[in-house]
Amino acid sequence: MVFSGRDAGEKGITEGEEPRTLLTIVGNKARVEGKFDISQSIEVGCEVIGELKVDGQIVIQKEGSVSADVTTIDARIIGKFEGNLKGTGKVEITETGVVDGNIKTDSLVIKEGGIFSGKVTRITQEAGKDKKKVKSKEEAVEEVEIPRENDTGEFQLGDIEDNMKL
Repeated sequence: MVFSGRDAGEKGITEGEEPRTLLTIVGNKARVEGKFDISQSIEVGCEVIGELKVDGQIVIQKEGSVSADVTTIDARIIGKFEGNLKGTGKVEITETGVVDGNIKTDSLVIKEGGIFSGKVTRITQEAGKDKKKVKSKEEAVEEVEIPRENDTGEFQLGDIEDNMKL
């Protein structure tokens, strides 16, 4: 198993060049378990189990396998992923990628040949389900549960109660 790291200020990264992955974990039969908090990006080429919080991009290489709850900005799955993934940026499943789990993102790309089994939730849709504050005539703040859309994107009759006075 090999761990390699690179300091963002290290020479070799020129201005305007895309920042490189700061942590790479590789090893044919390596297995890493635990809770990881990665301040930049990570590239995985072995088996990782646990929980990962990545402040950049996670790349699961073809030989990589991740069974974890992952929170990241961007994700690129070339190998195997199992678990829950929240990507606030772009999530991509490549031609060789296999995902079995739930994904929360606003941008999901599945290339031809990629395999996905699970549930996808939009992050913006999830935020819309929260309670909203509405001011009434008396300037009192009242919490109101906003009804969710049905599968057709429309609200059902009776979803909004008439007892609300604005």
